[in-house]
Amino acid sequence: MSSRVWLITGASSGLGLELAKIAASRGERVIAASRSPHKLEGLPGITAVRLDQNEPLSQIQAAMKDIINIYGTVDVVVNNAAYVQTGTIEETTPEEMQNQFQANVFGPINVYRAILPHLRSKGSGTLITIGSMAAWFTMDCGNLYNASKAALRLLVTGLADEVKPFNIKHCLVEPGFFRTDLLKPDSNFAKTASEIRISDYAEANRKADNAFTGFNGTQLGNPTKGMEIIYDVVTSSGVAAGRDWPGFLPLGSDAVDTIKNSVKATLDEVETWADVASQSDYKS
Repeated sequence: MSSRVWLITGASSGLGLELAKIAASRGERVIAASRSPHKLEGLPGITAVRLDQNEPLSQIQAAMKDIINIYGTVDVVVNNAAYVQTGTIEETTPEEMQNQFQANVFGPINVYRAILPHLRSKGSGTLITIGSMAAWFTMDCGNLYNASKAALRLLVTGLADEVKPFNIKHCLVEPGFFRTDLLKPDSNFAKTASEIRISDYAEANRKADNAFTGFNGTQLGNPTKGMEIIYDVVTSSGVAAGRDWPGFLPLGSDAVDTIKNSVKATLDEVETWADVASQSDYKS
């Protein structure tokens, strides 16, 4: 049996790079996509390609044709590319909001739009979307990122139902904090410019800046262990052997606790107001 062909976006660093290395080390054929493919040159078992999900759909579709032609097929697509935009909602510009949703929502969906005709035509495929536990809560000065991940959550869980009849599986992975470069100021992390910050939000911005600085390099999640779990899930091996396919997978103990607490808080509030809410119904 020939090895699977993996397409991993945002693979020049962080979780994407770690997963690419793990899959390649296990004999899989890995296509690592990045806006800067030169960063991936020389890695054993990995073919680096340029793919910018922020470009128009027609350009992504053209790039996808070239990607499929490398091995004649793609079996596993891991949608991973993203970045963090900070700043309060009032301070951030419409352009910053557009860019955040373009990178974290519209771009990943366009990657799926470009690859799905191929997967539907062959009647199989595996889609992995890397979301975030941030989809489950709000955070002062981080709400653009959190909202983008929440939007992505609903879109891809809906997509999963739509593509299931074509024997295409989807899993939404929502990691907690992993020790990658995602929060490095010179990496995939964007701050509102100091000259547009509003003085009334100075304390909120100070706390957020300190929090992100504190998180960077101290995250609980181990990228290697986390991506080994993703590999096992895709291949139904290791820790995933004998388990049913997960449509949704929190990754990291902090993600498990955060999502459980968010669900409980929501249910508690619904229950508190259930008697009042029900009074808006027509009475039979």
